Amino acid sequence: MDYQILDRDEDGYIAALSVGRRGKKGFVLRVRSEPTGQELAAKLCIPADYADGRSPLLEVDYTSKLRGAEDIFQLPHGVGRVSPFASQPVSADARDWVCFLTDWLPGKTVQSLLEERADTVAPDLVVQVGEALLTAVLVLEQRGLKHDDLHLGNLMMVETDPNRLAIDSSLPRYRLKVIDLGSLKNIERPTFKSDDDWSMVARALAQLHNVLVKNRGVASRYPNFIRQLNSFIQNLAEEDLTRHFPAPASYIARFREVAGAATSMPRSQVDFHPFDAISAEHLANDRLLLELFVGHLPWISLVKTREPSVLIGPRGCGKSMVFRYLSLRTHVSSTTANIDALRQIGFFGVYVGCASDLGNDLLWISREEGRPQRLASSITTYFNLILTRELLRTLAASARVAALSAELGLTTYAKSEIAGFIQDQLGDELGLIRLAGMDPLQSCSDLIDQLRLRLSRGLLEGRSPDFQLPSTFLRDLCQKIIDCAPGFADWRIVFLLDDYTIHRLSRPIQSIINAVLWQRTSTHVFKISSEPHGFEATHVDNARIDEHREFVPIDTGSMPTGQDEAKHRLEFMSKLLDKRLEAARYVGRTRVLIGDSEHRTDPALAKHIRAVKGERSGARPYYHGIHVLSSAWSGDVATVLHMVREMFVRASVGRSSDTKIPHKIQHESISRVSTALRERVGGYHPYGQEMARVLSAAGDLARKLLIEAPDKVNRKMNPVVHRKYRFEMTLPAGVDLESKLLTLPEGRKVVDIMHELVRRAIFVQLPPSRGKEGDARRTLRWQLRASLLPSFGTSLVRHNYIDIKRIEDFIEFITDPEAFAKKAYDRYSKTSKDDLFSDLDLDIDGEGDDE
Repeated sequence: MDYQILDRDEDGYIAALSVGRRGKKGFVLRVRSEPTGQELAAKLCIPADYADGRSPLLEVDYTSKLRGAEDIFQLPHGVGRVSPFASQPVSADARDWVCFLTDWLPGKTVQSLLEERADTVAPDLVVQVGEALLTAVLVLEQRGLKHDDLHLGNLMMVETDPNRLAIDSSLPRYRLKVIDLGSLKNIERPTFKSDDDWSMVARALAQLHNVLVKNRGVASRYPNFIRQLNSFIQNLAEEDLTRHFPAPASYIARFREVAGAATSMPRSQVDFHPFDAISAEHLANDRLLLELFVGHLPWISLVKTREPSVLIGPRGCGKSMVFRYLSLRTHVSSTTANIDALRQIGFFGVYVGCASDLGNDLLWISREEGRPQRLASSITTYFNLILTRELLRTLAASARVAALSAELGLTTYAKSEIAGFIQDQLGDELGLIRLAGMDPLQSCSDLIDQLRLRLSRGLLEGRSPDFQLPSTFLRDLCQKIIDCAPGFADWRIVFLLDDYTIHRLSRPIQSIINAVLWQRTSTHVFKISSEPHGFEATHVDNARIDEHREFVPIDTGSMPTGQDEAKHRLEFMSKLLDKRLEAARYVGRTRVLIGDSEHRTDPALAKHIRAVKGERSGARPYYHGIHVLSSAWSGDVATVLHMVREMFVRASVGRSSDTKIPHKIQHESISRVSTALRERVGGYHPYGQEMARVLSAAGDLARKLLIEAPDKVNRKMNPVVHRKYRFEMTLPAGVDLESKLLTLPEGRKVVDIMHELVRRAIFVQLPPSRGKEGDARRTLRWQLRASLLPSFGTSLVRHNYIDIKRIEDFIEFITDPEAFAKKAYDRYSKTSKDDLFSDLDLDIDGEGDDE
């Protein structure tokens, strides 16, 4: 077929190709069909993109899955090949180009708008763009696809037909449409790009956010909107999106909450919602953080020591909240801060967040093998600059409080000496100018941050840095502070390095930074928090860092609260929710809005579930009340908050509400969030599908034993209800599970999946215990995350466990979980007299049938 190329000048050239619709691998022409006169967009793609047997028809096949979503995506009509033509962009490849034909869309991309008229960008435009991008990704995921090139240059502001506008002037002038589906692919297909669709959306929103911030008029008029948009973007950039968006609908719902801030009156209403900032990293208001803090966690006292420590716990368990609380800068934010704040903490805490302060600035370096080792000195310098900046900011904030300044000895002389020391170490690179009335510590911290940005740009561009700092720089700086401000001899400087995990800082990066962290010195110490299996205890020279010798390990999963554990969980959850309701100035409290549970103990809940097994799900709701909520908490505070948020939304709970949320809504909310969390497991990377199978088999086994297994009795002849949500394995003396697995053919994969199951908090790994067979044997224990259990319809607190007899059985549990579950059910559901006591419902914790 023949098409006439439009927009040529008198010399036959197309001016738009030099500034408009042209990319790295193709360009777009406006053409007219000779037979029909219809104007079309012809996207020509380089032939080299299809030289390896890849068919352009595959892209058409992918886009066919988007039929019905033409209001969101610009779909091609067809594909063919065209010969090179005069005045096209020059290419050494003389083969025919691939050409996709779509409707011609008059208008411009959002990216071109930012480049041409950024001053016209307002919150309402950002809201529309954000919702369009979020909807596009969600629709793609529903169809099993990913765009893989989603940026503002591929979001078109399409002009409304002038004839339509003449008929109805109320129509919007533009509509948004996602274009360029050339990179469309199956959602499971891996790519070499560093961003997925969600992080691309986060980048696009960040670009719009920055345009708003640069416009002082907009920034001053919409501070609450910008603040909430910033928080949303950070949530969207997280690796584990389930923390903030447990279900697909929660993306749009949460973004519409942000959009509401664009129309609300600034500062005239309470600017805190009970479920804002579920993750502590995104709680910008330190005063509010202090109001929300609940110290009812069993491991806090261990973290508050003056010794170096490594805190291990799953995401959402409260590590960041505790670390921020232990930062003196958090307490100094209060206008009533005094020496009591320092005494309450016990040391001079300096918070450094690998997410908020380091971001992903060092993560990209590890994508090329050997590069971290080549850049080790620059990485050390960069890290030292971050630590120094946060230390100086905390010093400057503390010096503004008279009582703290006097206690620590932060005199004008001391501040000048500290700044002078840093100036001497960095020389002309710092460029510090001291004038009367300036705070030298604050000025110094600002200049250090500029230096950090310069170093970061140099690393990205591959340039050698102009300066370097030794790994001992921080030790020397802290010693200088102690010399100038003698109060620091009593109040030890403690760096609280939050989220120090391999998914923030890769193993090679950690091995370099560890040389800064684990120096034996009296001047300062480090406390770090990490996900399970997220901390690499090695130095860059491959030397191991000795646990208990160099630091104190603290595992949040091994911190039971004693015989009154259920009571402590209940108190913690009530205080957690009440503090948030109070901060948001809500009338209702936990006992009023949620109330007590009908089944206040887990055995009672389990017996009820077993009794109603034949009824329709939710006919007699049982997941309700604060007792059930507290049982659903296995350290993952964020998930429980999501459950309560779902209740509040579904029941339309507002500030003046003072009646109990109906049991049916509570049940549906808990089940809905739990099911959403479970469904997201299959999309995790790596090993999402494998972990989903393990979770499904374990949960189905637990429910089947609870609901269907024949009745059994214990030694006291009391009925036993199976609450088997834990798996245990006793190893022979001297055997290490991981070491043994790595000698087997599938061992490496099994170990990796095991680690991911724990890191993702699908299972909570408890510390090994003494084996029942003797002191020389150890028992390994993995417990299903309580917040996942409602998705299977079980109770929430385990009483007994499923025994894994052999390493071969453990491998089967990971690689063929359905087969393992069938065997386990057959074993535990036996009712013969000979087997009555072969698997007694006893466990090493001595827990009885009643709680």
